[in-house]
Amino acid sequence: MKARKRLTRQESKEVTRARLIEAAERLFVRKGFDDASVEEISEAAGYSRGAFYSNFDDKEQVFLAVIDGRRPKALDDFLETISERAERIAAVRDWFSIQWRLRDFVALRMEFSRRAMRDRSVRKHLADLRRRELQTYAASVDRYLGAADGAPAGPPEMVALVLLAVAHGLGTLAIDAEPEFEHIYTEAARLVFDRMTAPRISHSGELE
Repeated sequence: MKARKRLTRQESKEVTRARLIEAAERLFVRKGFDDASVEEISEAAGYSRGAFYSNFDDKEQVFLAVIDGRRPKALDDFLETISERAERIAAVRDWFSIQWRLRDFVALRMEFSRRAMRDRSVRKHLADLRRRELQTYAASVDRYLGAADGAPAGPPEMVALVLLAVAHGLGTLAIDAEPEFEHIYTEAARLVFDRMTAPRISHSGELE
């Protein structure tokens, strides 16, 4: 039997951090941010409280790591296998149109935002989170939705901001939505996506 490769100290730290983030996300979704303690997160991940604090300063920091892990990195890996621009746009459209369905995660973000209104240090964390999230989405817009024969409805940062606002807003509105109305949220997301990613038309009627 081949001996298992021994992890380096850095690799072991990365594994510990990943398990803490996974445990934190499960507890945050199930119990809410305020009711999930550092001790519970550590225990759920199989580590001590000390292991938590060797990776994160506080719960706010591990929450940011949870959010950061939700950014569309996996989408990038998937889209790299698609060469045709039209197919890429269709894939991004399908992905975007169901982001509002992440109700538990949307509720968690709302809870964290309420906390930020009461705590200046949390507001700083949240501002940093939103800045990084916008940068990631803007990069994806520039990479996958741009075209040689026409650009989206505006600069990547603006398109990304509108799409983020729509995804978050629809997710908030849909938390208590009746199942028979859910298709409306998906269609609304697709409508905005189509409008924001359509090539700009100049006053002369030509593609810009």
